[in-house]
Amino acid sequence: MSEIQKNPEYPTELEYRRFLDHGFVALIDVMGDDASIVQAARVSYGKGTKTMRSDKALISYLMRHAHTTPFEMVEFKFLMRMPVFIARQVIRHRTASVNEYSARYSEVPDRFWVPALGAIAEQDNVNRQGRLDKLRDLARRLPAHASGATCKYHDGAVAVLVARDGTGICGHALSDVDARSDFVSHWRGDDEAKAWLPTEEYAYWVEELLEHFPAEKEKLANVQARIREANESAYALYRQLLEDGVARELARGVLPLTMYTEWYWKIDLHNLFHFLRLRMDAHAQYEVRALAEAMAGFVAPRVPAAWEAFYNDRAQGTFLSKAEREVLRPLDAAAQTEVLRGLHERGYRSRRLKEVCRKLGMEENMVDELWPPK
Repeated sequence: MSEIQKNPEYPTELEYRRFLDHGFVALIDVMGDDASIVQAARVSYGKGTKTMRSDKALISYLMRHAHTTPFEMVEFKFLMRMPVFIARQVIRHRTASVNEYSARYSEVPDRFWVPALGAIAEQDNVNRQGRLDKLRDLARRLPAHASGATCKYHDGAVAVLVARDGTGICGHALSDVDARSDFVSHWRGDDEAKAWLPTEEYAYWVEELLEHFPAEKEKLANVQARIREANESAYALYRQLLEDGVARELARGVLPLTMYTEWYWKIDLHNLFHFLRLRMDAHAQYEVRALAEAMAGFVAPRVPAAWEAFYNDRAQGTFLSKAEREVLRPLDAAAQTEVLRGLHERGYRSRRLKEVCRKLGMEENMVDELWPPK
């Protein structure tokens, strides 16, 4: 996540994280923590009645089984600045309390979104509501590196980029978030990139790859310039209307969706996790993903056990249909045992392993046979 910074526009020096060109998320207040979730689940009044390990296990159980009410005992309040077209996506999550900056009462400052060059792309031919994955597209079209170096991340694959220290990466690995994140430290030779949001890293790599496709870079730069020009023209008209005495509530009508707005946004943790799961997903719009990533940087350290459960079981988890479960379920006892042993090595214990058995339609007594109860 990006570094926490101090906001020069607010005298209270709120901690905030920037995203996009003028956006930020500031944390105003938090009510509750992991202990609040555990307390609500146990209907208890005291802390320390259980061990930290058992508290984490309880929070994980609540998350896996969608027992959501205890998570509603924690609330976060943010101050956000984002383009209007992103605010319209955020407001669809009707589970938050919102109070927005009013352009009827106040003049709109000269702040408009212009996309980073690496965030501009053509319409996707498959995903009708989204843009082309420009990084994947460019990475697949890159020619093999002249040195013939191999990829660090895929055995035998020929590198398309080679860092100064000799580390290579192939086009397929460039499409992988983890490989790309590791390779950037070799490529740049510094630690600055460790503070980037995933979306910032994505845009960086697109811009790096565009150096190999000058005609496309020029085309995208032209799009960027036209968006900036349209913003400046609209704002000039807005200012002229105000100077002519037109009411603010009327003059604002000429401003585009790229205008930045601000609001206070208060939401409980259950619904915040739902928002983050949807808006941090790779299929969400790039700009709203950047907002969600910035918000997540405040949530994770304040409810670490709940975040771990959310990230593992919801954000990075998946759902299997009945047909998928039947096809993917290991059929013979040896394969089923291998599945259980693999999960046991990852920290799964009897209760959790029996849940897995129920999910996959395997016999639960296999767990007791492999790890007899003490």
